[in-house]
Amino acid sequence: MLTLPLMFSFWFSCRRQSLILFLFLTHSFVWAQQEITLRGRVTELGTNDGMPYVNIYFRGTLTGTTTDFEGYYTLKSTVFHDSITARYLGYKAKSKRIKNTDKLQVVDFQLIKDSRMLEGVVIHPGINPALRIVQNAIDSKGKYDKDNFGNIHFKSYTKTEADIDNMTAKIRRWKIFHPLVSMYDSMDVMAGESKANLPVYFSEVVSDVYYQKDPRKKRENVKAIHMNFVGKKDGSAASQLTGSDFDNYNFYGENVEILKKPFLSPLASNAMSFYHYYLVDSVVIGKNFCYKINVVPRNEHDATFKGFIWIADTCWVLKQVDLEIPKEANFDLVERVHIQQELVPTAAGPWMPSKTRVLIDYIDLTENFVSMVQKIYQNSYDYVTDQPMPPDFFEKVTDFAEDALLKKTPYWDSLRPEPLSKLEDMNYRVIDTVRMIPVIKGMVNTLYFLFMGYVTAGPVDFGHYINAYSYNNYEGNRVRLGFRTNDKLSKSWIFRGYGAYGFQDKGWKYNAQLEKIISRFPWTKAGIEYRDDIERVGSTYDYSSGQAIGNANNVLYNTSYVFGDLRQFVRKNEARAWYESEVQRGITQKVTFQNIHTIPLFPFTFGNDPFAIFQQRNYSITELVLDTRLSMGDLFIQNGNERMKFGSSKKPVFNFNYTLGIKNLFGGDFEYQKVSLSAYQIVKWGILGSTSYSITAGKVFSPVPYTLLEIHRGNETPFFSSSAFNQMNYFEFVSDQFVEAHIQHYFMGLVFNRVPLLKKWNLREVLTCNAVYGSLSANNRTFNLNNRFSELNKMPYVEVGAGITNIFDILRFDFIYRATYNDASYLQQYQAQNPGYGIHNWGIKISLQFML
Repeated sequence: MLTLPLMFSFWFSCRRQSLILFLFLTHSFVWAQQEITLRGRVTELGTNDGMPYVNIYFRGTLTGTTTDFEGYYTLKSTVFHDSITARYLGYKAKSKRIKNTDKLQVVDFQLIKDSRMLEGVVIHPGINPALRIVQNAIDSKGKYDKDNFGNIHFKSYTKTEADIDNMTAKIRRWKIFHPLVSMYDSMDVMAGESKANLPVYFSEVVSDVYYQKDPRKKRENVKAIHMNFVGKKDGSAASQLTGSDFDNYNFYGENVEILKKPFLSPLASNAMSFYHYYLVDSVVIGKNFCYKINVVPRNEHDATFKGFIWIADTCWVLKQVDLEIPKEANFDLVERVHIQQELVPTAAGPWMPSKTRVLIDYIDLTENFVSMVQKIYQNSYDYVTDQPMPPDFFEKVTDFAEDALLKKTPYWDSLRPEPLSKLEDMNYRVIDTVRMIPVIKGMVNTLYFLFMGYVTAGPVDFGHYINAYSYNNYEGNRVRLGFRTNDKLSKSWIFRGYGAYGFQDKGWKYNAQLEKIISRFPWTKAGIEYRDDIERVGSTYDYSSGQAIGNANNVLYNTSYVFGDLRQFVRKNEARAWYESEVQRGITQKVTFQNIHTIPLFPFTFGNDPFAIFQQRNYSITELVLDTRLSMGDLFIQNGNERMKFGSSKKPVFNFNYTLGIKNLFGGDFEYQKVSLSAYQIVKWGILGSTSYSITAGKVFSPVPYTLLEIHRGNETPFFSSSAFNQMNYFEFVSDQFVEAHIQHYFMGLVFNRVPLLKKWNLREVLTCNAVYGSLSANNRTFNLNNRFSELNKMPYVEVGAGITNIFDILRFDFIYRATYNDASYLQQYQAQNPGYGIHNWGIKISLQFML
């Protein structure tokens, strides 16, 4: 029998258990009646960029959602769960606990990359279903490719950011960064689990973009620009570098260009030969049931992508892209490239990229030093099709609203498709602080000097440094100081010139010219010049900039060309006037009138007099020169008072020159006509590399001194030149009619990438061929009878070569073979005419060349 205390204890215990059960059931009932909402954002650790397509779900369940393109998600439930998980293939999954009391909770994630990205892919025997899906998408490209629009108009918002990353705690303590200490603390809080980077460039651009297919043209009307960057200067060309580019990141094309380097698209016609494809998931995106395909390059050293593409069922359209360039790819100075893109349908049929995000992370020069990361975000919307614009509308490539740089904060708040994050909003203030740090200002000025060649001192720029010193056997040591006025003095007038002195000949040389910018749109200017200087016969002088041209991409050759034993020097007194105008988009016309008095500084004769060998003759020419340039793909920007070409055209560039020599006008000694036509282009073949070619044809119709004929440019320096004949001697061949070609094909590692012992060095192969065929008329042969040069009267001059580029990222070695004019009879004839100078069939040339 139970005693009273025991009975009471038993009763209380039962009541307590009942109470606990009652409270639990009541709480569960209340929880079941209320809905909990979870919101947040998933960002990538390190870059702080939003991550799209991330799976968000309650742990241990199939209840979940995915993040949008900005990385945001919303997840609701009426059933209690203790935690939530974020998972994306290629990143380490992360879980966080959730509260059971708050109806609305914010749960953010920062995911870190997982190098074991593909360990979960299992290949089973049998038919690979991904191949059928991808092949259907390739076969359907014609229906959805945005390049098939006849015309389209859309609005574009582009956000670009460049940051200094790898800012370690030690670097942050450097004295120059002391003004940023408090800002860094605030930025680190906003960055969450990762450390904040140091912003050095941030811009936003709002534009209306117009595109026409036939003929292919584009125009961008810039409505607003919000920009700040370290080193910002008034009149800087950076204000004209808008972010939208209709041709970029089109995965329906054969190649996608990153920093002007083509990478093979996973949907290219020949992509199956360079990629593996694996079906890893299926998901409903909007109204489309999509297959998620894992894209894996067969050789990661090739110019290919890896990652994921989403292809919609039945219509086989590309819906989403999340791709990277493999770290092993032969891509200099770039550690990582990450591209994410969403596409949406249009009423006309093709699909357009609505949102694109690109991250380019440059390599760290050392583990303990900073590097740079660039981020681009583009949002395109409000597509309008089948409303063609008049032809003259596309004459202007870019048009800036007068108040484009004056828009205030409320305007930007109303226009941004997505608000700036707190960290992005702070960037403008941080950059203002950074750019005022004295050491930073000094570094920026140094970079301007190295890149532009001039150092600015108020309204005057001094340079170019590459011409500051040279040495030759006539002048000895030569020093030169050049200058030009900038837009601080005048936005329409430019005065430029230089003074030079030779210590051996004790002679002064100089140049002075005045230019007037008549119009900036279209670009139109006029100028006058007087120059007194010496130069080598056959070189080309660009009076628009005061530089020798023709070998701009061969720095070592350009420098060495003016050093050493410079036989066949002439002194010139030049007076000229010119007018230049872009008559319509892509067509530039220049008219020049000039008088040049030439004083040969070597034994030189001309004329039909058989006794002319005992004479040394000066001569004068008066010329009217017409230059026409046709380049429909060129993009020019204005940096202060200078006009600069930005990027390279995909279309051929044509140059036509007509020169009329006028006798007896201002002392002109000869009457003649000369014409030449040249074409230049870089053709990109994607995974197979690229080919550059330059073809020139010309003719002189009258007998003139051979210094006015075509002196084919030889190269006796140890340095390679892409526009010279590298195994031809100086002044070896002269013609009055000719055709010459310079061809180079860059394989970009296509062979070396497949050689086990070589592929880790990222070496690249290049083949070259230079050829010229010409002749000399009987009249010009007689007129220049007593001079020592050869004619191309038997066969073309041909040289071929094979080279290795990208040695230590910048060096190039070429092995050149002279294939013609190397027989014994020609060698004997040449040496008899030129004692002490021999012909070399084989040569090794070095050059500096940087190609991403």
